[in-house]
This record gives sequence, C-alpha cells and structure tokens, in this order.
Amino acid sequence: MITIFIRTIKDRWRMLLAMCIIGVGSQLMYISLYPTFQSSQINYDDLMKQMPEAFKKVINMDSFSMDTIEKYLTMEMYSMFWLVLTIILTLSLAGSSLANDVERETIIQSASQPVSRTKIFFSRWLAAVSIYTAFNFVINAVVFPLCAVFNVDYLPSHFLAVGVMGELLGLALLSLAFAISAWLSDKGKVYMVMGGTVLIMYVLNIISSLKDNLANLKYISIFHYFDPNKALIQGQYDFSAIVVFLGIIVVSTLIGWWRWRTRDVV
Repeated sequence: MITIFIRTIKDRWRMLLAMCIIGVGSQLMYISLYPTFQSSQINYDDLMKQMPEAFKKVINMDSFSMDTIEKYLTMEMYSMFWLVLTIILTLSLAGSSLANDVERETIIQSASQPVSRTKIFFSRWLAAVSIYTAFNFVINAVVFPLCAVFNVDYLPSHFLAVGVMGELLGLALLSLAFAISAWLSDKGKVYMVMGGTVLIMYVLNIISSLKDNLANLKYISIFHYFDPNKALIQGQYDFSAIVVFLGIIVVSTLIGWWRWRTRDVV
C-alpha cells in the first residue's frame, strides 16, 4: 500500500509543482498590485455603485467594497481563479488514477501483485488527497510572507478559515471524481462526466441568485456551500457546509471503493 502511495506521488509531483507555481504566481500578482489598487479605492466604489444589481448578485459584491486584502482576494482570487485551479487539479488527479489504469491496462500489473483492490483504491485516494492538501496549503500559506513583503495588513485567522473550507470543497470534488473514475474505464469520459457535472452545478448556483423562484436550486450545487465571503472576509466557518462536504466525501469515497472492489478490471 505504501509503495503504491509513493509511486502515485512520484507520478504526480510535476502536476502539483505546476499548479503551485500558477497559484503562487497569481497570489504574488494580486497582492503586489493591492497597494496601488487601494489608492484608487474611492473610484472603484463609485464604479461598483453603477453596476447592475444582477451583476452584483452573481459576484456577491452588493454589500462590500474591496478596502481590505481579504475582500480584494475574495473577488480577484477565491471567487473564480482559485476555484478553476481546484477543479482542474482534482479532476486531473482522479482521471489519471483508476480509470486511466484500466484504460492503459496497467491495472493488470497491480492486480497481479499480492495487494487487495481496497488497498489499491485507498492508496491512490490518499495520494491524491495529499497532493491536493499540499496545493491548498501552499496557495494559502504564501499569503503571509507576501503580505509582509508588500506591507499589507491581513487577518491570519481569516485565511485559515478559507483554507479549511477550501480544503473540504476540494476533497469533496476529488472524492466525487474518484467515484466516477472507479466506475469508468476511460479517463476522457471521467473528465467529460465530472466536468459536465461541475459546470451544471456552477450554472445552477448562478441562476439561483438571479431568479427568486429558482432560489432552491442552489442547494444542489456544491459551490453554494463554499462561501469565500463568509470564510475570508468574516472569518467564519459554515458548519452546515462542513456537514455537506464531509457527507459528500464519505459517501462518494465509499461508493467508489465498493465499485472498484467489485468491478471487472482485468
């Protein structure tokens, strides 16, 4: 089990490095620009007041400006770009794991070894969890030295909150993608099915904020439960979201494990 875990880490470290470089580079760009942005904050506030109400609902900017680094990064980083990086990483980790093994028939070699399907599944899953956790830690921890370098005031506990909630969101997406990967035998189909599911949930979350009669649609979107405003700006943990994320992680992982243990892969 440890051998499979280590081999998976070695196979995916380049992906982790690339995603960390992109994420750290983005944080560096945004934080370095913040002092300049802060000097024109009044002009930005005036611009926001002129924006259509529908637009402000979609980006959730109807109740605050960007006069702190937490508000600024919520808008510039965590509401969109960080989500994109998280989706790409979790989807890639799941797709290049179980389904890819079946597609390339490398599972035959693993299955011929004295190791159970359960150990194969959880070795791959734990390796993917470790990679995503490392990515999430780096992206959030780098804020502290960058803010010190550019003399920007920040609230460490707020970044801890968004880091915890982001970790749970990422693991929920990863576990769901792993369950899909355990069912399919083609990594391309994993990308298509999971990518389509993520897109539908994201669109439903936007639609629910625009139409009052469709507001309940937000509850079936995983993105409704990740609220960077509450986590990063207010420094609060949404315990209902934590329950939902943990539920998705546990249920998806169990379904994926059951399917992988019982399916014909050789």
